[in-house]
Amino acid sequence: MQVVEPQSAAGTYSHEELQRFCERVFEKLGMPAADAAVLAAHLVWADARGITWLGVRKIPQYAARLRDGGTAADAQPVTVLDKPSVLVVDGRNGWGIVTGHHVMNAIVAKARSSGICMGLVRNTSTAGALGYFATLAVEQRMIGMANTNCPPLQAAPGGTTKLIGNQAFAIASPAGRHPPIVLDMATSAITLARIHGYELRGEPLPPGVALDGAGHPTVDPASALAGVLLPMAAHRGFGLALMWEIFTGVLSGSEQFFSDVLMPDVANRPQGISMFLLAINPAFVMPYADFQARVDRVIDEIHAAPAVADVERIVVPGERSQALAARRKREGIPIARGLVATLRQFGQELDVSWPDRSARA
Repeated sequence: MQVVEPQSAAGTYSHEELQRFCERVFEKLGMPAADAAVLAAHLVWADARGITWLGVRKIPQYAARLRDGGTAADAQPVTVLDKPSVLVVDGRNGWGIVTGHHVMNAIVAKARSSGICMGLVRNTSTAGALGYFATLAVEQRMIGMANTNCPPLQAAPGGTTKLIGNQAFAIASPAGRHPPIVLDMATSAITLARIHGYELRGEPLPPGVALDGAGHPTVDPASALAGVLLPMAAHRGFGLALMWEIFTGVLSGSEQFFSDVLMPDVANRPQGISMFLLAINPAFVMPYADFQARVDRVIDEIHAAPAVADVERIVVPGERSQALAARRKREGIPIARGLVATLRQFGQELDVSWPDRSARA
């Protein structure tokens, strides 16, 4: 996942301050306290790692979905299938973030005795940052995988129209001496979040990542946002996106899949997001400490590989974002000035105070 530093930060806020603010907002909007806590933790997790597009800036959009009925504030997920190695849950138009959190923890528990367990989640709204779910598994000594589908955003190779989502996915592995390896990415050549970043900086896009509304190649961020994303690595990225749709929307049995999935800003209708989650227990194959040592050896060799002149050291996926999260745990999370103003006003409308007193310049 691309790490994006906030622009024009107004101050820094502790994880606890942001967590409390988010929890209170979602509770005021009708969510049960436990569910509000999960949703809040997810947003803060994303901001701590520089994934600002999926952090607290999502609060107004999420609130609109709750108010307009597209997402159920008090959804009661239903278990469709419960076997030793398979769990299928219908989210009943609740948050994929919340249902996915509970399903990942459930399949990790199953994988302790079965070695591996797959979870499928259907009929939900937004899954957020996929690395969050894979990391939940890692924290419990498992290899974790999480996939989601999304509305059509990218074209097939040779095509000019939005055909399939850019299907974010994450895979994470525990290590020993090193932090976990966390691969968190989408299947398009560029994400909407990165395009917005180029737009804010007034910079052109790299060539070959997007088409405009007429199907022509573009490096203009505004034209790309109104147009179509291109898959990473041409047919390879498209192929992954297609298979992730099979793993998620198709296999889950969701009421909406493929082109039926809606954008999150269509606030009064179910979005139709599905998820595929996987937990693998390395201790079924070898002693867990041996597995950790073997992963550490891989990371050591990658770190020791020669680098080009302007690169200090080769890194593994997730290394930078986890270092950033550790620093922000100590120093606080910076929030952009304009976003602070928006959230302060939003909180006032719900009688929830923004934590201004603890902001640091």
